Amino acid sequence: MSGHTLVELIVVLAVVGAVLIAAVPTVTAGLDGAKARGAAFYVSSRFALARTLAVQRHAHVALRFEPDGSGIRVRTILDTNGNGVRTREIDGGVDVPIQPDERLDHLFGGVRYGFIEGATLIDGTPVSPGDDPVRFGRSDMLVFTPSGTATAGTIYIRGRDRSQYAVVVLGATARTRITRFDRTSRTWVER
Repeated sequence: MSGHTLVELIVVLAVVGAVLIAAVPTVTAGLDGAKARGAAFYVSSRFALARTLAVQRHAHVALRFEPDGSGIRVRTILDTNGNGVRTREIDGGVDVPIQPDERLDHLFGGVRYGFIEGATLIDGTPVSPGDDPVRFGRSDMLVFTPSGTATAGTIYIRGRDRSQYAVVVLGATARTRITRFDRTSRTWVER
C-alpha cells in the first residue's frame, strides 16, 4: 500500500507556500506596470472622447485638471456661449461640466499624474516628483475646438512600480502619442 505520510505532505505544502510567497512581488510589480500603461491608454481615449464631443456639439470642450486633496481631478467642461472655455465662466456657471469628475488613482489604484524620481520632460528637461505634471501651456486645461484641433501639450503619469508615461497631444490634429520613460537610458520611448 502506497501513501504519503503527514510529514511529506507538510514538506510539500511548505515548498509550495515558499514558491508562492516568492512569486507575489514579481506578480505585483507586473500588475502595477500594467495599471500604469493602461492608465496612459485610458487618458488618451478620454482625450479622443473630448475631441469627439467638441466636434459633435460644435462647441469647445475642455478637460480641466484640478488639484483635489492628494491627487488631481479631471472635469469635462462645455463652452455654452461660444467664446471658448474660460476659468471665470466655469467658476460663474456659464461653462458647465458635462460628465462626472474623475480621478486617475480611483480608476487605476497606485497610478497618479506626476513624475518619478529621475524623470525628465519629453524634451529632456529635468523635473522633480512634486513638479506639475499638467503641461498645456500656462493653463491646466486641455481644450478641444469644434474643428477638431486642441491645445498642444503633455500630461505625465506615474505608476507605483516607478513606471513613467506621457500622453502627448498634437495641437493641429488633436491626435495623441503615448511614450514611456526608460529609466536606464533616461530617454522617452514611443509605445
